[in-house]
Amino acid sequence: MTSFAARSGRSEYAVFRWGAGLRRTVAASALGVAVGSLVVLSSSQSHAETDNYISDFICTPHRSPSAMVPDGAKISVKASIPTTVYVGQPLEIKWTLGESPFVAPEKFDPKARVIARGSAGISDYWSGVGTLDSMGEITVAEALQKGAKLALPTLAPGSYIVGKEGEIKVTPRDLTVQFLPPELVPPVNDSVGEGKNPDIDYDSPGEWTRRAAPEIDDFQKDVHANKTLDATVKYTFKGTGIEYITERDDDMGQVEVVLQETDKDPSPAVIVDASKAADGTAVPPETKLTQQTLWSVKGLKYGEYTVTLTNKSADKYMIVDAFKVLREPKPELYTGVNDFNATCKPTKTETVAVKVVKVSASPSPSLSPSPSPTTTSPKPTTTVTTTPASTPKPTLTVTATVTPTRATPTTPQVVVTPSGGAQTGEASDDGPSGMGLIGGGTAMVLGSVLGGVVLKRRRAAHVRGRG
Repeated sequence: MTSFAARSGRSEYAVFRWGAGLRRTVAASALGVAVGSLVVLSSSQSHAETDNYISDFICTPHRSPSAMVPDGAKISVKASIPTTVYVGQPLEIKWTLGESPFVAPEKFDPKARVIARGSAGISDYWSGVGTLDSMGEITVAEALQKGAKLALPTLAPGSYIVGKEGEIKVTPRDLTVQFLPPELVPPVNDSVGEGKNPDIDYDSPGEWTRRAAPEIDDFQKDVHANKTLDATVKYTFKGTGIEYITERDDDMGQVEVVLQETDKDPSPAVIVDASKAADGTAVPPETKLTQQTLWSVKGLKYGEYTVTLTNKSADKYMIVDAFKVLREPKPELYTGVNDFNATCKPTKTETVAVKVVKVSASPSPSLSPSPSPTTTSPKPTTTVTTTPASTPKPTLTVTATVTPTRATPTTPQVVVTPSGGAQTGEASDDGPSGMGLIGGGTAMVLGSVLGGVVLKRRRAAHVRGRG
């Protein structure tokens, strides 16, 4: 039989082990709380490094009323601006656009484009001011009816590499939206069925006759011809240019071409000769060159134009085979088009101060700098354009432009980083809060402590019972 003293010794030893274990459990739990707090505080600190500027932007068309956006329509815009960046890393401004108020200004075939640009003013970093632009583009795959709603692209952040310590003032400004019609336009044939094309005005004098000859390689195997002096044909189109398609033959003559923009004065007349080849030599007898571009113009500001063709050779044929309308993919040709452009301005104006600090001041290893740029002094004007490889839209273009006002400042590098780059620290809008994480972690730790206490007491009681 075990003596009372022995049992008492084992009990005291069990109580000693229970107390030591409890202290270790509490210490480990406290360490877990501390680590969890650091994680949450680090997350909160990171979240605080981004200022979310949110405002309704009121849109004004370039002409009121406009076919693309009604005057006074609004769109919700959020601009995420980091409040701290590190020398050698990019300042990036991320724009998030709300529901689009824009519609198709006319009926168009597939492949129209929508370009959006968010501009922010930057100042106080050097002598002068500039803009940092975030830009995006989307291609509309389907055909559009007039008034169909237009989706807006995702704007890739404009980026500017900061090269020295200081403070940059950032002020979100305008959102501009531009619509570009599809580039490809089907050629317009001289006829429809066995008659004249009603979109082409075959004027007098003389008779325009249709010649259909499957063995001749004309566009859609037919042409309209007239050999009367001063016979005239007119065609009105919308685009940035046009090509006059006809034949070249020795029995054809000179054609006068006049181009006129609607409500504007006509251009000077141009004479072209359909009896000569494209190199200026005479077309040999019994030779017929088909589907020839006898005259063309391009690079016009997008608009409505009328081309007038007049036969200037008596007893020589003037032939109309087709017209090919051009819509060149150059945004500058559409900038002044009233129905295709709109500017949206914020209802409130706020300025965010961005501190540029040395890398050693970074509170987190995740913000370690990338290799230093070759130049860290600011440049007067630099524009860089890139197209990201992976975006939710067919085409994405980003332009960042910094333009100081003084003539000879120092030189910053400006780059565009569609993805990655400096950590903004912006947390998810619908994620758990920091206090919620602390509370949940604390509850788990306390549960662990209480469970440990109960387990130790049961072990001590078991030891006493065996004695």
